[in-house]
Amino acid sequence: MAEDPAAEVARLHDELVARPDDNELRTRLAWAIRRMTEASLAVTVYQVRLIASERQRDLCRQAVAQIMELAPWDEELVAFTRGLDADIAQGSRWIWRSRPVAITLTACAVLAGIGLAVAGGLSGDITLFVIAALLSSAAMGGIVLAFRRQSWQLAARSAQSIIEHPGI
Repeated sequence: MAEDPAAEVARLHDELVARPDDNELRTRLAWAIRRMTEASLAVTVYQVRLIASERQRDLCRQAVAQIMELAPWDEELVAFTRGLDADIAQGSRWIWRSRPVAITLTACAVLAGIGLAVAGGLSGDITLFVIAALLSSAAMGGIVLAFRRQSWQLAARSAQSIIEHPGI
């Protein structure tokens, strides 16, 4: 039976502490980190691996750095880390969910804020002016929090029904 990838990484790391200049050991550890990273990702029923949690993203970022430090001469590992790094970068892009709804709500918040501010300014009521600024700012913040997500979150949510193994 194959060794658990995390246990293998820990064991090889301990060996590397004793023999830091052993390039063969460094390569074996880098491959073990790759296997551990792949095992930590979510897997769909179509056997497609994807990043489905913040913890998985953090592990992938860490794996990219560690593998490149351990075995930059291994072309297959370098290709793996480049692909993983590109997936992480792509997943970090911010995307608007329900963009038309978000735009409509933003326009309403801006118009309401301007309307209340103008009313407060014309009536000389500074309290109404301050309330307008606070409410419209809070509404804008709420809209951003409700409708803006990183693309990895949207991909994970859309694949949720076909995820066979959730990973870590």
